[in-house]
Amino acid sequence: MVSEFDLPCTDCGQQLVARDLPAPSASDGVTVAECPSCGGRYYPEETLTHLAVGEPT
Repeated sequence: MVSEFDLPCTDCGQQLVARDLPAPSASDGVTVAECPSCGGRYYPEETLTHLAVGEPT
């Protein structure tokens, strides 16, 4: 299975790195894939699940 951390940044092509961020809805924070070159952020499925507020309609 390929994750966001295995793919290059779609804006500049650099390798993405994992970065932990605080999140109000997750007690331990969340992890995003971030480009150290341009600052682009990509949200893994697990992070999106933590940030989800409700069920989709």
